[in-house]
Amino acid sequence: MALVLTLVVVGLLAALVIQFNYSGQVELELARSYVESVQAAYLAEAGVEVAKALIRTDDQKSDSMEDQWAMAMPVIPVEEGFVALAIVDANRRLDLNRLINATGTKVNEPLVGVATELLNRLGRDDAAALVDAVIDWIDPDDQVRPEGAEENHYRGLDPPVVIPNRPLLSPGELALVKGFDRDLLYGHDDLPGLLSLTTVWGDGRVNINTADPDAEEKPWILQSLAGADAKGEVVIDEERGNEIRDARTDEPFATPIQVKTRGILAQDEYNAIQTQAAGVLATTSKYFIIHATGAVGNTDATGGGDLTQRTITTVVSRGTSGKLETLYWREE
Repeated sequence: MALVLTLVVVGLLAALVIQFNYSGQVELELARSYVESVQAAYLAEAGVEVAKALIRTDDQKSDSMEDQWAMAMPVIPVEEGFVALAIVDANRRLDLNRLINATGTKVNEPLVGVATELLNRLGRDDAAALVDAVIDWIDPDDQVRPEGAEENHYRGLDPPVVIPNRPLLSPGELALVKGFDRDLLYGHDDLPGLLSLTTVWGDGRVNINTADPDAEEKPWILQSLAGADAKGEVVIDEERGNEIRDARTDEPFATPIQVKTRGILAQDEYNAIQTQAAGVLATTSKYFIIHATGAVGNTDATGGGDLTQRTITTVVSRGTSGKLETLYWREE
């Protein structure tokens, strides 16, 4: 009997030791994970500060893909980890929030024309209705535009959607707007997604030095700066758009009119841009999107191994003095 009791006690003690050992390992792993998460977050924040320094010290006379902030940045190795950094100027895209003025009382007709032309080129025969829907979504009133939608439409959906009547807070919010389906937002077949061509942070101007940076893709934005002429012929086709890209690679434009004075566009072609996109063209950028990732646990930048990562996405605007203002911040 004593032997049985001894064996029971020993068994219970062994189970307790195993349980304590397991609990200790779990707690150590949780503590390690927490510490690495905090370290990764600090690395991401450091990356944001590096990006801000590049933007702040950049020459503001013009902004192009030749600027240091715009170039592909190598992964920055640190002890037991790395920092990955990317900067994109929002001015290379169309700012949908600027389809109306700041008070929402006036429509920005030039930008409406460019946005409509872009949607046409993306194969949408309801381009005008899509633009009207965005304007109704962001304007402060309840008056329905000719092809738009206000509260009555959204209230009748299942589930109902509350129309905010304020500027878009993020590009993804477009998914709630009438007519903006997944194919349009994310692309399909050979067409790019609208989310890669538009933004909700900007001043309504498009930097012709940075728009359509990927030479493997069509110059979607540049082609949309002017519609068709009186004969119904497209003013800026793909070839013309590529000529603009080639010219800025050799020498970035200092002012928008240089697309004419440097012989890239004829007078009537430049006039067509000025007719549709008056005040939209620019050669500088004011708004920048920063993506910074901090990683701890493995120096392999391919993502292999036991890696803890934190990513910060932030949007900043740059004043004439170089001072930066944070407009958006998200950590994940």
